[in-house]
Amino acid sequence: MRKYPSRIFAAVAAAGLMATLSACQVKPGEYRIYKITALPTQMGADCGVDIDPRDSTTFFGASTIQIFATDADDYFLEYGEDVLIGSRSGTDYTFAGDEVAVEDPIDGTTVTTQHTLDVAISIKGYKITGEFVDFTSTTCGGNCDGIPTTQCTITGSFFGTEIKDVELERGV
Repeated sequence: MRKYPSRIFAAVAAAGLMATLSACQVKPGEYRIYKITALPTQMGADCGVDIDPRDSTTFFGASTIQIFATDADDYFLEYGEDVLIGSRSGTDYTFAGDEVAVEDPIDGTTVTTQHTLDVAISIKGYKITGEFVDFTSTTCGGNCDGIPTTQCTITGSFFGTEIKDVELERGV
């Protein structure tokens, strides 16, 4: 019996490993569709919501997300109604979006609402896991009587699987 595997065996094993690893990656011009389920979200103490500790659930939320790439450096995540830009490092992806809305409801008053969403995803074969942080804040400058300054941080996690042999159909 040989002490070391043959070169052919080693080459076949390496090819199998590379095929498995490449299944995790989204390549430019491709998209992957994932069915995910989310654990109940956690509202931060900064949200000002008192959750009754007697409340509980074993129901999960379900949704579908898509990941696609335009080139080797830019990846996009369709997450709910939002599309976030991100990047990839191995089998890990990070996506982020930021929106600032400025309003002047009355003379001398400016209300600014900022919304950020950060999503971190790990893909291993057909399995996907992820976490998100959704932050919203509202600040006021000027005559702010009756306009509160607020902020809220919502966190959550999800897991799921890639859906194979499915095509996206979108009306134009």
